[in-house]
Amino acid sequence: MANAQLPAGKPGFTLLEVLVSFALLSLLLTVLIQSQSNAIFFLEKTQKLERVQKEVANKLLTIERSSTPVEASNGTFQEEHPLAGDQWQLTKEIKSINGLLPMEEVKYRIIWQQNKHTQSFESSILR
Repeated sequence: MANAQLPAGKPGFTLLEVLVSFALLSLLLTVLIQSQSNAIFFLEKTQKLERVQKEVANKLLTIERSSTPVEASNGTFQEEHPLAGDQWQLTKEIKSINGLLPMEEVKYRIIWQQNKHTQSFESSILR
């Protein structure tokens, strides 16, 4: 038994080949898991931004269609609201177009925390 080689014609893998293939497989799985994690984070961020944009658009549309005067205010969304805990700000400013026609610019802004960072979205209308 001095010769420990496989007989000719018998397939097999050396320990080194098996270790290299496991290392490659581990690397590929790590990349795949990181990619999935990034995709989930991006989806979460996008869904939140979509909710915020819809809320801002709805609020400004309501204000635009209303004939009542707008007062500057701010607050926090209530518990039953989809944006519960997030803050909102409503501001108004009188502007003039070419110095002739005074217009009221109404801005609505939503501020929220996402992954330890403060995010915000703001839009405005003239009326």
